[in-house]
Amino acid sequence: MIYYSKHACLLIFILCNYIVMNVRKTKFSFSKKSFFRIQLEFENEGYVDIGETMFKFVVQQAVKNLFGEIGECFVDVIKYDPILLEAILATSERFRVQLHGALTLFSCYENKRCAFRIHQISPSLMGLASDSQQMCLPIHQSL
Repeated sequence: MIYYSKHACLLIFILCNYIVMNVRKTKFSFSKKSFFRIQLEFENEGYVDIGETMFKFVVQQAVKNLFGEIGECFVDVIKYDPILLEAILATSERFRVQLHGALTLFSCYENKRCAFRIHQISPSLMGLASDSQQMCLPIHQSL
């Protein structure tokens, strides 16, 4: 029969609680993501050549103008189309409303009037793949 001292049992109890607390912290530290499909449109301008890094800078400037230095680091550009000036952004679920507001209020880039059009917001990338607004269903007419 194995006999544990009082101190050894207390040490095992503390160690088990420490492991459980750290597992809980890591479990809840993963935040849910929100994904945006956006497009940058310019007023009275044709095609404006903006690279992916510059597009990300414009998005960060929009957030920085509204929320300051802290807000600009919570946005990531996942995919960018330089011809359509369209991108898919990822952000934490907590900052979804702030990013939406910043993109909506942004109006000027290099002294050119512009606006971000937010086409879709989804909690998953799969949700961005299916757009119900652009879906065409065949209509069957019965005679």
